[in-house]
Amino acid sequence: MLACALLSAMTCTGAAMGARGRGQPRTSLLRRASATTAPPPARAAEAAPPAAPSFRWAAGHLPAGGALAKNGTSVVHTVRAGESWQSIADAYLELTSVYDALELAKAIVNENLPESKRGAAPGLEVRIPHVLASAPKTGARERIGLPKDGVLKGLYVRGSTAGGKGYPAFLDRVAAHGMNAIVLDVKDYDGPLTYPSKVPLAVESGAVHKPPMRSYARAVRFAHERGVRVIARVSCFNDQLMAKAHPGMAIRGVSGHVYRNGWLDPQNERAQAYAIDLVREAIDGGADEIQLDYVRFPVIGMKNIDFGLDTRKNPNAKVEVITRFVERVHAITRASGVPLSLDVFGVIAFGKQVDIQNLGQDPVELAKHSEFLSAMVYPSHYDDGFMGFDQPGDHPELVGLGVKYMRRAMEERGVDPDKVAQIRPWLQAMRHKSSNYGPGYIQDEIRTGDKAGASGWLLWNPGQVYDVAWRAVPRKPTGGDKLVRASLTRSR
Repeated sequence: MLACALLSAMTCTGAAMGARGRGQPRTSLLRRASATTAPPPARAAEAAPPAAPSFRWAAGHLPAGGALAKNGTSVVHTVRAGESWQSIADAYLELTSVYDALELAKAIVNENLPESKRGAAPGLEVRIPHVLASAPKTGARERIGLPKDGVLKGLYVRGSTAGGKGYPAFLDRVAAHGMNAIVLDVKDYDGPLTYPSKVPLAVESGAVHKPPMRSYARAVRFAHERGVRVIARVSCFNDQLMAKAHPGMAIRGVSGHVYRNGWLDPQNERAQAYAIDLVREAIDGGADEIQLDYVRFPVIGMKNIDFGLDTRKNPNAKVEVITRFVERVHAITRASGVPLSLDVFGVIAFGKQVDIQNLGQDPVELAKHSEFLSAMVYPSHYDDGFMGFDQPGDHPELVGLGVKYMRRAMEERGVDPDKVAQIRPWLQAMRHKSSNYGPGYIQDEIRTGDKAGASGWLLWNPGQVYDVAWRAVPRKPTGGDKLVRASLTRSR
């Protein structure tokens, strides 16, 4: 029945759909506006009562056809030719507490029964439900900032997840389990952006084609309403879409040809500027932190690649390129009072110089130009035999070892690990190559990381299946404002 009312351009006849909103009489809200009968002169001269303070802010943001009701306590819309319930919902969505436009369309229909059963007929006046009592708080001024202890505990969120109608409920669950952050994609490594960016290169290249989210700032707003911080993840130099759209930005082989593996050249000024533009846009959208991923050189399938660097003469040439780029970004984030975090390869956490030089990621140097290092110490991603483990994926304690080795490397090079970037590791929250994966596995990752000196943690599951994570990190007690630490009681 609801499908009939909403999917046939919201104009077909449907059956009654649910209860109305609270306390609003039907007869005063649903009347067909006359296009031919002018109001009596006396009434035309009367001034409408002043808008109720709770809705006055909306008066200057109403779309065509919208108005404050004469009693000033609601917003009404006079349906115009060609409009549907969906298009009306799209026009008012930003003024409401509803996240998804289809859900608002359903609410409009339900609010305005029984007249809405006839469809969105021109001239029909309908009440818009769920209008916010005050202007929505969005943008850079509404950042939450770090908690007093600086510790964030969160998980990865794809744009498709944040763009779905279940996003508010997902955020509610994050908060209920004592987490205080999500890592939300601005751009993943494949290139398409998650929101309708205004960055010229993104628009021109097609990176904003059919983004899953209505706006990044709106996704941030709904997270902030639940006390959840947003870490904006920007994938830097692995960008399949941009490498194809602009081959001049891509890495090249020794013969000068474009190397078609989806990587941009980390030295390329245009590639760096593109990432920086996305960082600025995320900051303007109210992100609480910027996280750079794929901020490195590629290392797989790199035969006959020419980066134009003499690594024989200067083995740290790649490190210098990446470090200088991070410095550029850090200057921008610091100026805005936004922390910068960096995703670093799990293998470099253990300090092998050859890995550091090939990737261009020196954790000790990067720690001087960021607030957090998020080492991707997923146990399953290490080769068999690593650190003496036949199957590293079965050893969640590798998280703690990675944190320990990173802190030790800083101390050995004369850097106080407590005065530079804190280490906030990525934890494995998926079964991949881990026969003993379960709630206890995640709890062991948390325990060993904390013991080694980690400052919080982030859960990684690219498939967005967090059923095990919810069991690993118990719900916090109701009525308390403080976030509780995850219970470390094993519960496989």
